[in-house]
Amino acid sequence: MADPCIGDSVSVEGGIPTSDKIERLRSLRFTTTPVKVRAIFNIYLTVIGVRRPFASQEHVPLCYPEVVLCVEIYHNKTSSKKTQEFLVLGSQILSDLRDNIYCLTDKLMQTAGQHDPSGYFLIENTFCNDLRDPSATDYSLPIFDWLKNSKNEATEKWEVITSGELKKMQKELLGHADASNFPNFKSVYMHKTRFSDLQFRLGAGYLYCHQGNCKHTIVVRDMRLVHPEDAQNGADYPLLTFQIQPRYRKCEVCKIFQATKMTVDDKWAEKNPCYFCIKCYFLLHYKEDGSLLYPHSVFDYYHE
Repeated sequence: MADPCIGDSVSVEGGIPTSDKIERLRSLRFTTTPVKVRAIFNIYLTVIGVRRPFASQEHVPLCYPEVVLCVEIYHNKTSSKKTQEFLVLGSQILSDLRDNIYCLTDKLMQTAGQHDPSGYFLIENTFCNDLRDPSATDYSLPIFDWLKNSKNEATEKWEVITSGELKKMQKELLGHADASNFPNFKSVYMHKTRFSDLQFRLGAGYLYCHQGNCKHTIVVRDMRLVHPEDAQNGADYPLLTFQIQPRYRKCEVCKIFQATKMTVDDKWAEKNPCYFCIKCYFLLHYKEDGSLLYPHSVFDYYHE
């Protein structure tokens, strides 16, 4: 009699048929978050300050055939660190994506009372400007002015950027003028442009700029048609499928509570900069009557 533990499969009463198992495993390939996980993740996103709820009460039916794009957002300082990933519909406008991108710079500028609603995506040769707010500035205007007034300099810089063996071969075959292939830049309104209106390359790095000079790389990683395993409510998109977990520092004094204050050039601090929880900060920097012990620079601290 063959050992049922070696080689042969055993039929177990109440077990899942093989075809059903395969179908369940196949569904794991699709980036759709279960309802319970969505609810927990929604609470987490609210805590760190992501603006849009994870699920919408409104129901917007999808129009078939519909395209789904997987868009990745990278850190403004560590360009290799992915911070967010979204599923967006080809029929959605670009401002829908921008409204869901979380960056600590936005929060810092709001706290300082210097928040700038302006911003743009640079995708291939198109500046997609966010000018919904009346106080917004068209960030692309100075760039277009420079391209117009310094055409030779712009062409030379473009030659340096695109230089390489292939470029040398193109110059030999086509000549200098044709080989430069300087892009014809244009600008559009972000809130009037859909993803399906743009030309882009999968895996290429594009630019998201906001708050003056805070720049992120964005990548369209994948593109496919909507399938039954996807969320069928159009109001759920852009659908967040990945959010990096922020790193929080502990208080340098008590080593217990989360830091909320950061001092710079603090003469009595152990480190520079130094991080404090709210209790330790006030105990070490203020007298009992509420007056400051000594002058120092202090800033609100949120996370890394």
